[in-house]
Amino acid sequence: MPFLGTIVNFLVVLVAGIVGSLIKKGLPKRIEDGVMSAMAICVVYIGIDGVLEAAPAVSQDSFLSAGLIKVLVMIISMAVGALVGELVDIDRQIGRLGAFLERKLGAALTPSSADGTSELTESGKGNFAKGFVSCSILFCVGAMAVNGALDDAVGKPDILLAKSVIDAISCFVMSASLGIGCAFSAFFVLVYQGAISLLGLGLAEILPAATVSYMSVTGSLIIVLIGTNMLCATKVKTANLTPAIFMPIIVSPLLSLLF
Repeated sequence: MPFLGTIVNFLVVLVAGIVGSLIKKGLPKRIEDGVMSAMAICVVYIGIDGVLEAAPAVSQDSFLSAGLIKVLVMIISMAVGALVGELVDIDRQIGRLGAFLERKLGAALTPSSADGTSELTESGKGNFAKGFVSCSILFCVGAMAVNGALDDAVGKPDILLAKSVIDAISCFVMSASLGIGCAFSAFFVLVYQGAISLLGLGLAEILPAATVSYMSVTGSLIIVLIGTNMLCATKVKTANLTPAIFMPIIVSPLLSLLF
């Protein structure tokens, strides 16, 4: 069923955010850190599992093995994708977008008193905006959302279903501190991943199955990095690597022509 993963992801984030916001005092930091570390290990496993996906079959005329072609596609796609991402600096652009949304939401959601002054403190007014923006970026930026949504379009919701559980736990933890704004990030998840799934639906109809498989495997490499970032073992700007997911569209046919 196409879009199943996105629908489930939307619902669980919404519910987890609402439930978490009912915890008034938040969770102790040691509990937050422990839970997020556990989720990070799960993300690493999901990424490794995707990377180990069987290599697509290649033409009998090719003198390179299917496994070697898979590795070459990943290497070239990651290199070119990283170059494009760093030139554009996607990570920085996302940071600017987050800051812009937080300013706008903070201003829009701050009630004013009769004399025109704000009735809330600066820290209080920003909680909804901070929760919404922080969770939206956390749940939507990265290979797990992109890769999962592309797979979801062709009836393979596995990545998004696993992501849904991780997002739900993360949203619960964050909403306990930042409030109901975290729950509203579910709507951003629905629109963002739904749009990518629609794109994936179109790509699946025109791209060879092997190319789609290479895109999934390349995205899984970045998912591994998301997990290691969560563990503070690396500090890679994974948003700058997301163009690599789409590079097999070009790299795969070129390698087929050469080999």
